[in-house]
Amino acid sequence: MKKNIIKPRKKPHSPYAHINWEKASLLFKHSAGDDKNKRIYPSVKEMLRILTAAGAIGLAFAFPGAALGIGSIVLGKNSYSRWSIKKIADQLVRQKYVKVKENADGTTTLLITKRGMTKALTYQLDSMKLKESKYWDRKWRVVIFDIPEKYRYIRNIFRMRLVQLGLYKLQESVYVSPYKCFNEVEFLRELYGVGFTVRYLLVDKIENDSFLKQRFNLT
Repeated sequence: MKKNIIKPRKKPHSPYAHINWEKASLLFKHSAGDDKNKRIYPSVKEMLRILTAAGAIGLAFAFPGAALGIGSIVLGKNSYSRWSIKKIADQLVRQKYVKVKENADGTTTLLITKRGMTKALTYQLDSMKLKESKYWDRKWRVVIFDIPEKYRYIRNIFRMRLVQLGLYKLQESVYVSPYKCFNEVEFLRELYGVGFTVRYLLVDKIENDSFLKQRFNLT
């Protein structure tokens, strides 16, 4: 008698599986904002964001032993002591978000790993929000897409991100918002490599849109 063999389920593809990491680095240069909160130590999020923007080049820091607490390093618009940078860098190395390269001139180069870039992207995506205008310009932003079935996992992630941004699902692959969202949608479609299947429309009128106005509390 044959035994039933239970085959292990296939793990879903990572939502970042098809990302062009070089392009992702460029996206971070244009989309990432500076942390406005002044702190003694840079946050892991801030460090990863800046390292991602630097891409494969990484950031070079001079850590000459006894001089760790001397001078400062500027990240974004904030400056931190070399000691605090070193402390966070050590943490990132332990978490395998960066690799360290010791240079002949006594400097240390931090190179972000794929694991680190993935974490940075997760931070970036989870914090993306649309800015709600005080006055509506009476135009609708409509996002339509036709992502093939074979990329349904990416399609579902893309939909989830649109909802996270606050867009309303008008139809299966049609989402709408009264607020400007081109930059955010551009970031998402470039990140997931679906730019050729996604369109951003700016329209003056949607038929029977009273329920949409109510949904977004528009007057």
